[in-house]
Amino acid sequence: MVSEKNQKENNQNVKGNLAVVEFKSIARGLFTTDSMLKAANVNLVLATSLCPGKYLTIVEGETSAVENSLRIAEEVGGIHVYSSQVINSINQKVIDAIYGKLQNNIDCGALAIVESMQMASLISSADAVADSVQIDFSDFRLARGCGVNSFYVFMGELSAVKEGADIAIQYLQQRGALLACKVITGPDKQIWKSIKSSFFTCAECY
Repeated sequence: MVSEKNQKENNQNVKGNLAVVEFKSIARGLFTTDSMLKAANVNLVLATSLCPGKYLTIVEGETSAVENSLRIAEEVGGIHVYSSQVINSINQKVIDAIYGKLQNNIDCGALAIVESMQMASLISSADAVADSVQIDFSDFRLARGCGVNSFYVFMGELSAVKEGADIAIQYLQQRGALLACKVITGPDKQIWKSIKSSFFTCAECY
């Protein structure tokens, strides 16, 4: 029987591949996403409108499948494709977090929030963190809500969170993509209400 600790370590080693496509048109984005899913053997991770008037699609699958889905996106989306990129060998924890499978342990030792304007770099930085330290993601937002910033929040033991924050900072700074990274030690239990409510919402965008 696999222990919870071993299960977490096994999940930490699982890798996936993502295709990330941002569209300048919501209508064209939704139409193209449907074409991507029909033409390639991929799973939809995220499909959502962004502020202002953009659309984001992320799919997951084998390398050849996500590359094919990206080709379809560029063919069907045409001039409406704002950006597109394949990100290979991503930690399954990151993919799950983007899916919305998140953890909220109010008794964690610390949490960190990492913010960037570059979605692909942010995802890759989260992958570097998840590969290196034992943490869980409690939020992962890609250019949703006010403005265009993306961010993720992760939690765990203080030493792991500090090390993870240093890894994220170094990764994003090297690419000129770091906006901010802060560690909160011993977060107050009320902070979780803030994380899941007004802190990360924008009434004007929904």
